[in-house]
Amino acid sequence: MEKTYAQALNNALQNGKKEDELVSWLLTHLKAEGRTKLLPAIVRELKALQARTKTLGATVEVALEADKATALTEARAEGIDATEVTVNPNLISGWRAREGGRLIDRSGKRALVDIYRRITS
Repeated sequence: MEKTYAQALNNALQNGKKEDELVSWLLTHLKAEGRTKLLPAIVRELKALQARTKTLGATVEVALEADKATALTEARAEGIDATEVTVNPNLISGWRAREGGRLIDRSGKRALVDIYRRITS
């Protein structure tokens, strides 16, 4: 039950509803239904849902600082519209973009791993 409430609140927040109005509505609704004991669990679920949403947001990793603009453009061409770019020296070269459960890897490290797998299999 608390997951349903948390999901509804999260959707309303993403659609531009004001937090004060939502909190007021939720408290009124829970009191009317006799479910005020659910409030701590709803808050916990809402925090977890927002944390998952944040980690599933679009990000781009690049090997070099100079590759940031190019990587963003190429990631957009692949359908990932990221705003955040971080430098990851473990990539060797290239970039890697992630959005939700989707990963597009155009890094030198991935290319080397693919070559290794083809040779050893």
